[in-house]
Amino acid sequence: MSRRATPLPPELGAAFTYDAARERGLTPRRLRHRGLVIPTRGLRLTDETRALRERAAAYLLLLPAGRVAFSHATAAALLDLPAPRDERLHVTLPRGVFVRRRGVVMHHGLDSREIRRTGDLPVTSALTTWLDLAAELSIDDLVILGDAIANRAPELLPGFARIVDSSAGRRGIRTARAAAALIQPGVLSPQETLWRLRFRKAGFPAPALNVDVHDAHGFRLGMGDFVWREQRVVAEYDGDYHFTVDQRRLDQARRRAMRAADWAVIELNGADNRNPEPAMRALARALRLPGS
Repeated sequence: MSRRATPLPPELGAAFTYDAARERGLTPRRLRHRGLVIPTRGLRLTDETRALRERAAAYLLLLPAGRVAFSHATAAALLDLPAPRDERLHVTLPRGVFVRRRGVVMHHGLDSREIRRTGDLPVTSALTTWLDLAAELSIDDLVILGDAIANRAPELLPGFARIVDSSAGRRGIRTARAAAALIQPGVLSPQETLWRLRFRKAGFPAPALNVDVHDAHGFRLGMGDFVWREQRVVAEYDGDYHFTVDQRRLDQARRRAMRAADWAVIELNGADNRNPEPAMRALARALRLPGS
Protein backbone atom coordinates (compact mmCIF):
# COMPACT_ATOMS: atom_id res chain seq x y z
CA MET A 1 0.00 0.00 0.00
CA SER A 2 1.52 3.32 -1.14
CA ARG A 3 2.02 6.12 1.33
CA ARG A 4 0.04 9.28 0.98
CA ALA A 5 2.12 12.11 -0.48
CA THR A 6 3.25 14.87 1.86
CA PRO A 7 1.04 17.96 1.31
CA LEU A 8 2.67 20.73 -0.69
CA PRO A 9 3.24 24.11 0.98
CA PRO A 10 0.32 26.27 -0.17
CA GLU A 11 2.61 29.17 -1.00
CA LEU A 12 4.08 27.16 -3.89
CA GLY A 13 0.81 27.39 -5.80
CA ALA A 14 -0.20 25.20 -8.74
CA ALA A 15 3.07 25.74 -10.66
CA PHE A 16 6.51 26.01 -9.12
CA THR A 17 10.16 25.37 -9.82
CA TYR A 18 12.12 22.44 -8.47
CA ASP A 19 14.54 24.83 -6.74
CA ALA A 20 11.74 26.74 -5.00
CA ALA A 21 10.31 23.49 -3.68
CA ARG A 22 13.68 22.29 -2.43
CA GLU A 23 14.18 25.60 -0.61
CA ARG A 24 10.96 24.84 1.26
CA GLY A 25 12.21 21.44 2.37
CA LEU A 26 10.58 19.12 -0.16
CA THR A 27 12.65 16.06 -0.96
CA PRO A 28 13.66 14.95 -4.49
CA ARG A 29 11.50 11.86 -3.96
CA ARG A 30 8.44 14.01 -3.20
CA LEU A 31 9.11 16.06 -6.31
CA ARG A 32 9.08 12.87 -8.42
CA HIS A 33 5.67 11.83 -7.09
CA ARG A 34 3.21 10.74 -9.79
CA GLY A 35 0.74 13.33 -8.55
CA LEU A 36 2.94 16.05 -10.02
CA VAL A 37 3.34 16.85 -13.71
CA ILE A 38 6.87 17.49 -15.00
CA PRO A 39 6.44 19.30 -18.34
CA THR A 40 10.14 20.18 -18.51
CA ARG A 41 13.26 19.98 -16.37
CA GLY A 42 13.02 22.09 -13.23
CA LEU A 43 9.25 22.73 -13.36
CA ARG A 44 6.38 21.08 -11.52
CA LEU A 45 2.62 21.42 -12.04
CA THR A 46 -0.11 20.11 -9.79
CA ASP A 47 -2.63 19.66 -12.63
CA GLU A 48 -1.93 18.06 -15.99
CA THR A 49 -4.81 19.75 -17.85
CA ARG A 50 -3.73 23.37 -17.82
CA ALA A 51 -4.98 26.09 -20.15
CA LEU A 52 -2.48 27.88 -22.38
CA ARG A 53 -2.39 31.00 -20.21
CA GLU A 54 -1.65 28.92 -17.12
CA ARG A 55 1.04 26.89 -18.89
CA ALA A 56 2.66 30.08 -20.17
CA ALA A 57 2.66 31.56 -16.67
CA ALA A 58 4.23 28.36 -15.30
CA TYR A 59 7.03 28.32 -17.89
CA LEU A 60 7.67 32.00 -17.23
CA LEU A 61 9.09 30.90 -13.87
CA LEU A 62 12.00 29.29 -15.74
CA LEU A 63 12.55 31.86 -18.49
CA PRO A 64 14.96 34.82 -18.20
CA ALA A 65 13.14 37.49 -16.21
CA GLY A 66 12.45 40.60 -18.25
CA ARG A 67 14.17 39.13 -21.33
CA VAL A 68 11.44 37.11 -22.97
CA ALA A 69 8.04 37.51 -24.60
CA PHE A 70 5.58 34.94 -25.85
CA SER A 71 5.30 35.27 -29.61
CA HIS A 72 4.08 33.74 -32.88
CA ALA A 73 1.19 31.26 -32.48
CA THR A 74 1.37 31.51 -28.67
CA ALA A 75 0.97 35.30 -28.74
CA ALA A 76 -1.91 35.01 -31.20
CA ALA A 77 -3.71 32.58 -28.90
CA LEU A 78 -3.06 34.68 -25.78
CA LEU A 79 -4.35 37.76 -27.63
CA ASP A 80 -7.41 35.77 -28.79
CA LEU A 81 -6.58 36.24 -32.46
CA PRO A 82 -7.46 33.74 -35.22
CA ALA A 83 -4.33 31.81 -36.17
CA PRO A 84 -3.52 28.09 -36.37
CA ARG A 85 -3.03 26.72 -32.87
CA ASP A 86 0.26 25.22 -31.71
CA GLU A 87 0.44 23.44 -28.37
CA ARG A 88 4.11 24.35 -28.05
CA LEU A 89 5.06 27.63 -26.39
CA HIS A 90 6.76 30.09 -28.73
CA VAL A 91 9.06 32.58 -27.01
CA THR A 92 11.24 35.36 -28.40
CA LEU A 93 14.51 36.23 -26.67
CA PRO A 94 17.32 38.76 -27.20
CA ARG A 95 20.02 37.65 -29.61
CA GLY A 96 22.61 35.53 -27.85
CA VAL A 97 20.21 34.32 -25.14
CA PHE A 98 19.25 30.65 -25.38
CA VAL A 99 16.59 28.62 -23.60
CA ARG A 100 16.21 24.94 -24.36
CA ARG A 101 13.14 23.50 -22.71
CA ARG A 102 10.81 20.72 -23.70
CA GLY A 103 7.70 22.16 -25.28
CA VAL A 104 9.30 25.56 -26.01
CA VAL A 105 10.14 26.93 -29.47
CA MET A 106 12.85 29.58 -29.29
CA HIS A 107 13.06 32.69 -31.52
CA HIS A 108 15.42 35.65 -31.39
CA GLY A 109 15.09 39.37 -31.99
CA LEU A 110 13.26 40.57 -28.88
CA ASP A 111 14.97 43.95 -29.03
CA SER A 112 13.38 44.78 -32.40
CA ARG A 113 9.87 43.73 -31.43
CA GLU A 114 7.05 45.65 -29.81
CA ILE A 115 6.06 44.06 -26.50
CA ARG A 116 2.77 44.31 -24.63
CA ARG A 117 1.31 42.56 -21.59
CA THR A 118 -1.82 40.51 -21.39
CA GLY A 119 -2.51 39.96 -17.74
CA ASP A 120 0.87 39.15 -16.21
CA LEU A 121 2.31 37.72 -19.43
CA PRO A 122 4.66 39.55 -21.82
CA VAL A 123 3.58 39.05 -25.43
CA THR A 124 4.53 40.52 -28.78
CA SER A 125 2.04 43.16 -29.93
CA ALA A 126 -0.73 42.30 -32.38
CA LEU A 127 1.09 43.88 -35.34
CA THR A 128 4.41 42.27 -34.40
CA THR A 129 2.71 38.89 -34.02
CA TRP A 130 1.09 39.35 -37.44
CA LEU A 131 4.47 40.02 -39.05
CA ASP A 132 6.16 37.12 -37.23
CA LEU A 133 3.50 34.72 -38.52
CA ALA A 134 3.94 35.92 -42.12
CA ALA A 135 6.74 33.38 -42.49
CA GLU A 136 4.36 30.54 -41.60
CA LEU A 137 0.90 31.46 -42.91
CA SER A 138 -0.65 31.66 -46.36
CA ILE A 139 -1.72 35.07 -47.66
CA ASP A 140 -5.38 34.25 -46.93
CA ASP A 141 -4.64 33.19 -43.34
CA LEU A 142 -2.53 36.29 -42.82
CA VAL A 143 -5.38 38.48 -44.11
CA ILE A 144 -7.77 36.69 -41.73
CA LEU A 145 -5.43 37.55 -38.85
CA GLY A 146 -5.02 41.12 -40.07
CA ASP A 147 -8.76 41.64 -40.51
CA ALA A 148 -9.33 40.51 -36.93
CA ILE A 149 -6.70 42.95 -35.64
CA ALA A 150 -8.05 45.83 -37.73
CA ASN A 151 -11.64 45.06 -36.75
CA ARG A 152 -10.74 45.10 -33.06
CA ALA A 153 -8.57 48.23 -33.34
CA PRO A 154 -9.22 50.17 -36.60
CA GLU A 155 -6.56 52.71 -35.65
CA LEU A 156 -3.95 49.98 -36.28
CA LEU A 157 -4.85 49.66 -39.98
CA PRO A 158 -2.09 52.04 -41.21
CA GLY A 159 0.36 50.10 -39.06
CA PHE A 160 0.37 47.09 -41.38
CA ALA A 161 1.92 49.07 -44.22
CA ARG A 162 4.37 50.78 -41.84
CA ILE A 163 5.61 47.57 -40.26
CA VAL A 164 6.06 45.97 -43.68
CA ASP A 165 7.95 49.00 -45.02
CA SER A 166 10.28 48.98 -42.01
CA SER A 167 10.99 45.23 -42.13
CA ALA A 168 12.74 44.65 -45.46
CA GLY A 169 14.53 41.33 -45.55
CA ARG A 170 12.43 39.64 -42.88
CA ARG A 171 11.28 36.08 -43.53
CA GLY A 172 7.78 36.14 -45.02
CA ILE A 173 7.96 39.80 -45.98
CA ARG A 174 6.55 39.18 -49.48
CA THR A 175 3.54 37.40 -47.99
CA ALA A 176 3.15 40.21 -45.46
CA ARG A 177 3.30 42.89 -48.15
CA ALA A 178 0.64 41.11 -50.26
CA ALA A 179 -1.60 40.53 -47.24
CA ALA A 180 -1.26 44.10 -45.92
CA ALA A 181 -2.80 45.45 -49.11
CA LEU A 182 -5.89 43.27 -48.60
CA ILE A 183 -6.66 43.89 -44.90
CA GLN A 184 -9.92 45.69 -44.19
CA PRO A 185 -11.85 46.25 -40.96
CA GLY A 186 -15.51 45.36 -40.87
CA VAL A 187 -15.70 41.58 -41.12
CA LEU A 188 -16.74 39.72 -37.98
CA SER A 189 -15.30 36.24 -38.57
CA PRO A 190 -12.55 34.38 -40.45
CA GLN A 191 -15.16 32.94 -42.81
CA GLU A 192 -16.35 36.40 -43.74
CA THR A 193 -12.76 37.30 -44.62
CA LEU A 194 -12.46 34.24 -46.86
CA TRP A 195 -15.66 35.13 -48.72
CA ARG A 196 -14.57 38.75 -49.03
CA LEU A 197 -11.34 37.53 -50.66
CA ARG A 198 -13.28 35.21 -52.97
CA PHE A 199 -15.46 38.08 -54.13
CA ARG A 200 -12.38 40.18 -54.81
CA LYS A 201 -10.56 37.43 -56.74
CA ALA A 202 -13.69 36.90 -58.84
CA GLY A 203 -13.77 40.60 -59.76
CA PHE A 204 -17.03 41.38 -57.95
CA PRO A 205 -17.67 44.98 -56.87
CA ALA A 206 -16.47 45.58 -53.30
CA PRO A 207 -19.37 45.18 -50.84
CA ALA A 208 -20.00 47.21 -47.71
CA LEU A 209 -19.28 45.02 -44.68
CA ASN A 210 -21.74 44.41 -41.85
CA VAL A 211 -23.87 47.49 -42.46
CA ASP A 212 -27.56 48.21 -42.04
CA VAL A 213 -30.04 47.50 -44.83
CA HIS A 214 -33.08 49.79 -45.28
CA ASP A 215 -36.27 49.74 -47.31
CA ALA A 216 -37.29 52.49 -49.76
CA HIS A 217 -38.70 54.58 -46.87
CA GLY A 218 -35.54 54.42 -44.79
CA PHE A 219 -36.84 51.80 -42.35
CA ARG A 220 -34.06 49.61 -40.99
CA LEU A 221 -34.53 45.96 -41.98
CA GLY A 222 -31.43 44.61 -40.26
CA MET A 223 -27.72 44.19 -40.78
CA GLY A 224 -26.20 42.37 -43.75
CA ASP A 225 -22.77 40.71 -43.82
CA PHE A 226 -21.99 41.82 -47.39
CA VAL A 227 -24.13 44.57 -48.90
CA TRP A 228 -24.14 45.87 -52.47
CA ARG A 229 -26.44 48.88 -52.12
CA GLU A 230 -26.53 49.90 -55.78
CA GLN A 231 -27.57 46.41 -56.87
CA ARG A 232 -29.75 45.86 -53.76
CA VAL A 233 -28.03 42.56 -52.98
CA VAL A 234 -27.10 41.07 -49.61
CA ALA A 235 -24.92 38.00 -49.02
CA GLU A 236 -24.93 36.39 -45.57
CA TYR A 237 -22.55 33.79 -44.18
CA ASP A 238 -24.21 31.46 -41.68
CA GLY A 239 -21.81 29.96 -39.18
CA ASP A 240 -22.88 27.10 -36.93
CA TYR A 241 -24.61 29.35 -34.40
CA HIS A 242 -26.99 30.52 -37.13
CA PHE A 243 -28.50 27.02 -37.15
CA THR A 244 -29.74 27.14 -33.57
CA VAL A 245 -33.55 27.33 -33.46
CA ASP A 246 -33.84 30.85 -32.06
CA GLN A 247 -31.18 32.35 -34.30
CA ARG A 248 -32.62 30.64 -37.38
CA ARG A 249 -36.03 32.15 -36.67
CA LEU A 250 -34.52 35.62 -36.33
CA ASP A 251 -32.50 35.21 -39.54
CA GLN A 252 -35.52 34.03 -41.51
CA ALA A 253 -37.68 36.95 -40.37
CA ARG A 254 -34.95 39.48 -41.13
CA ARG A 255 -34.23 38.09 -44.58
CA ARG A 256 -37.91 37.77 -45.41
CA ALA A 257 -38.28 41.50 -44.69
CA MET A 258 -35.29 42.27 -46.92
CA ARG A 259 -36.69 40.26 -49.81
CA ALA A 260 -40.11 41.89 -49.40
CA ALA A 261 -38.33 45.25 -49.81
CA ASP A 262 -36.80 44.08 -53.13
CA TRP A 263 -33.40 43.09 -51.80
CA ALA A 264 -31.92 39.86 -53.17
CA VAL A 265 -30.47 37.76 -50.33
CA ILE A 266 -27.88 35.05 -51.02
CA GLU A 267 -27.21 32.70 -48.10
CA LEU A 268 -23.81 31.05 -47.64
CA ASN A 269 -22.71 28.36 -45.19
CA GLY A 270 -20.01 25.81 -44.48
CA ALA A 271 -21.09 23.52 -47.31
CA ASP A 272 -20.37 26.34 -49.77
CA ASN A 273 -16.79 26.50 -48.53
CA ARG A 274 -16.23 23.02 -49.92
CA ASN A 275 -17.76 23.96 -53.27
CA PRO A 276 -18.14 27.74 -53.60
CA GLU A 277 -18.83 27.89 -57.34
CA PRO A 278 -22.65 27.49 -57.25
CA ALA A 279 -22.96 30.23 -54.63
CA MET A 280 -20.60 32.48 -56.57
CA ARG A 281 -22.64 32.00 -59.75
CA ALA A 282 -25.87 32.79 -57.89
CA LEU A 283 -24.33 35.93 -56.47
CA ALA A 284 -22.97 36.99 -59.89
CA ARG A 285 -26.48 36.67 -61.34
CA ALA A 286 -27.98 38.67 -58.49
CA LEU A 287 -25.37 41.39 -59.08
CA ARG A 288 -26.15 41.27 -62.82
CA LEU A 289 -22.49 40.93 -63.71
CA PRO A 290 -21.50 40.50 -67.39
CA GLY A 291 -21.50 36.85 -68.43
CA SER A 292 -23.59 35.69 -65.46
